[in-house]
Amino acid sequence: MLAIPSVIIGYLAIEPMVFGNYFKDAIFVNADAHPMMQELTHHFHGAFAMATHAVSTAVFWLAFAGVALSWFFYMKRPDIPEAIKNNFGWLYKLLDNKYYFDKFNEVFFAGGARLLGKGFWKGGDAGLIDGLCVNGSARLVSWIAILARLFQTGHIYHYAFTMIIGVFFLMTFWVLRP
Repeated sequence: MLAIPSVIIGYLAIEPMVFGNYFKDAIFVNADAHPMMQELTHHFHGAFAMATHAVSTAVFWLAFAGVALSWFFYMKRPDIPEAIKNNFGWLYKLLDNKYYFDKFNEVFFAGGARLLGKGFWKGGDAGLIDGLCVNGSARLVSWIAILARLFQTGHIYHYAFTMIIGVFFLMTFWVLRP
């Protein structure tokens, strides 16, 4: 159904868009600088002539023959495709599986992408981000809290002693610095 409006729009718009003044000065192609445009201008005689020329090409007749042969095989004589399938099963399987390109893409590209994604998930997300950054920082805070809890006795003389020892270490490092 999309081909019908495409053909109509192409028929109505090809000449004014390519060879006319449709785009005005927005798009300008110098035909002298582009030999392909000169060649196209030489061979283009309008949309109708272009359509009738397409019907005279071998590509059109091969496509038409394929459609006609398929109609004959599957509508009039369905026994012929069945016989071909039975006699050339390996060829039928090869063509039916599209030369196994889908299987190759599924195993190689999609499988590789899944493997890479799993590696990023396990190593990057679970290992580095969750394991080291999030849970690691929580474990570090927990260990510091366990150590700090040993110094939290509720007695003021313990706190004063800890501060004196801290000042002693700071002064020692200050005096002995290189």
